[in-house]
Amino acid sequence: MKRYSGIFFSIVIVLLAAGCKGKKDKEAAVPTFTTTQLTGLRQDTVTMVASDGLPVTGVLYQRDSAATVIVLCHQARFNNYEYAEIAPKLVEMGFTCLAIDQRSGGAMDTHPNATNIAAVEKGLETGYQNSLPDIRAAVDYASGISGKPVILWGSSYSATLVLQVAMESDQVRAAVGFSPILKFDSGDSAKDIFTKYAGKPLFITSTEKEGAPIAKALEHLGDDVLEQYYPETKGTHGSKALWSSDPAAPDYWSAISTWLSKHK
Repeated sequence: MKRYSGIFFSIVIVLLAAGCKGKKDKEAAVPTFTTTQLTGLRQDTVTMVASDGLPVTGVLYQRDSAATVIVLCHQARFNNYEYAEIAPKLVEMGFTCLAIDQRSGGAMDTHPNATNIAAVEKGLETGYQNSLPDIRAAVDYASGISGKPVILWGSSYSATLVLQVAMESDQVRAAVGFSPILKFDSGDSAKDIFTKYAGKPLFITSTEKEGAPIAKALEHLGDDVLEQYYPETKGTHGSKALWSSDPAAPDYWSAISTWLSKHK
């Protein structure tokens, strides 16, 4: 069921800073937050290989090997550390999480983006859409952990890319998008990705300001597929809306937790 809170704003297309070849993205600062101390939680660094041979680094958060896996993809300038506080909470809810570094990203404080570093060393493009092979590799890896299709979760630019990968792959059962964007750093429109999405359960959230254009782009989807949430307050862009430092985090957690409980 779609959830709409607050007043619709005029349609605004979200444009994010462009990525470029041969340069690391600027470092993203993060607040101090407290990670969950969860009994039985394993946290392991793992490596996958993208279709072009690039090693993709990720962190696997696991307590139950039979649990459904959520693949967590970060926003621009970030890395898997975007989910350092979020992933343990999802594990506590009964999931396994694989948080990856994508080639379009950068360092967060003292936490480097190993995939971006490897891509720059190889002279590979690091624009938003160039991260598609990284996400696909993560889905392939994650689906082999429990033997079940995964839930694919994106933040900002990757929230749009996960819609595309979800439609391509039988290994994806459902998708989550925190603030998907409607245009890439290259200037390419993402309209076709939105209009082609169908069938698989989809949870979309955003800031209140971003909500109206996203709703317009997904208006072909029925309540049986799409649930859209954004807060009564201004809200926060991307998955960092779930960080405990964000005043709106409890409301975002309530919305995504309710949806995830239906898709274990």
